[in-house]
Amino acid sequence: MTGISKAFPGVVALDGVDFELQPGEIHALTGENGSGKSTLVKILYGALQADAGTIRVDGELVSFASPRQAIEHGIVAISQELTLAPTLTVAENVLMGRLPRRRGTIDWPRTRRLAREALDQLGVHVDPRQRIDDLPLELQQEVEVARAVSANSKVLILDEATSALSETATERLLERIQQLRDRGVAVVFISHRLREVYSCSSRSTVLRDGRLIGTVPLPETGEARLVQMMVGRQIEDLFNKRQIEHGEPVLAVRNLTTEDGSVIDASFELRAGEILGVAGLVGCGKNELALALGGAAHSTGEVLVRGRRVNLHSPSAAMSAGISLVPDDRKRNAILPTRSVQHNLSAAWMGQLSKLGVVNPRAERRLASDAVQRFSVKTASLSTPIVNLSGGNQQKVVLARWFALSPDVIVLSEPTRGIDVGAKSEVYALIQQMADRGAGILMISSEMPELLGLADRILVMFRHRICAEFEAAHVAEEQIAHAALGGEAA
Repeated sequence: MTGISKAFPGVVALDGVDFELQPGEIHALTGENGSGKSTLVKILYGALQADAGTIRVDGELVSFASPRQAIEHGIVAISQELTLAPTLTVAENVLMGRLPRRRGTIDWPRTRRLAREALDQLGVHVDPRQRIDDLPLELQQEVEVARAVSANSKVLILDEATSALSETATERLLERIQQLRDRGVAVVFISHRLREVYSCSSRSTVLRDGRLIGTVPLPETGEARLVQMMVGRQIEDLFNKRQIEHGEPVLAVRNLTTEDGSVIDASFELRAGEILGVAGLVGCGKNELALALGGAAHSTGEVLVRGRRVNLHSPSAAMSAGISLVPDDRKRNAILPTRSVQHNLSAAWMGQLSKLGVVNPRAERRLASDAVQRFSVKTASLSTPIVNLSGGNQQKVVLARWFALSPDVIVLSEPTRGIDVGAKSEVYALIQQMADRGAGILMISSEMPELLGLADRILVMFRHRICAEFEAAHVAEEQIAHAALGGEAA
């Protein structure tokens, strides 16, 4: 790709970017949200057309008007925005556009067999006859990966494809793309998890503000240098963990059990100013624990907020009790995609802003403006649609919505999923800021370094139960992984 430029109204997304990909290499494309990474690869696989520049595949000058044309040239992409058809089966999605036929009709037994083979290659255990919308987010992501891998691509683009995967599933995917690399497939790898970038990539091309900063070898280029190229400044300490004095318990959970059995007999306490991490494999119950505490999943047991028993029968009941939930799937469950930044912020403030059911627009705008400034949300205006913001700034809007209410308990499920290292540093600072103000933070995360870097204590869940508890300052990553995989409780 040579001299690629692309502009949208009010912003230059790419400014004369060059990018070269060799057969049999995994090439990382790195940069902050909004740097132009996704725009560049969308142009490569035909989802967008460049305003200027050229693309050559095997020396041949090409121009793709659609992803289908790119697929015909062996270029297949997987993005963090799932492109699956939710009402179709797993098999239909894996073989989409390539369903085998026999005597003019679809050969369903062969379709299911080929889908099963593609899923088995990735170690994905799911029935090919199941509907996609019946699967959890992580399994949907793995089905998308299986579809791309089964297409026998020459160029495979992974645009944040691991963002919804557990560490185990991510390791399995990385092993698979390394096998594809060894077969001569070229892989473009985009991930905000630098550990993943360093584990498999041989080069990294860095973009910042739509411009090419440089291409460097890995792992020879250190992480600190790569981050500095990405953000334009040096981040001395990503977590910047501060010691915060803990107060009295703000949350006491006793024998919490969800109706579907995804959480069984969970009991723990959370103190004011404490950051309590929750670790575990996908399906262990940690995300369901967050939903139950946020009133989004029916449960039994006892929950006390500042010593007062509360009934979490709905999200509004949880809010009234002083519990705020930031769910793991931002785009599906946390933002109003067609609404403005202002409306996304004020969605949880209606009780403060309305009188007799009528919202005070001046008060709404004032509070939204204060939140944007206080939480450093980068947006052209309060009326900007939230989907026009980078992932990191969308997440800061979601956090600001709840943090502005100063709740007693904040439940964060995967708070930095899909955001870049610079935005992560800012989010970590905001989390600690809320703990410093006396909130109790329950942080559920699939990223072990995040838990170890930010939490005071870490609970580990295995098969729907809390099986272990560690002091974060005195535990190794291997101990947590051992407990999460079913090792003895501590």
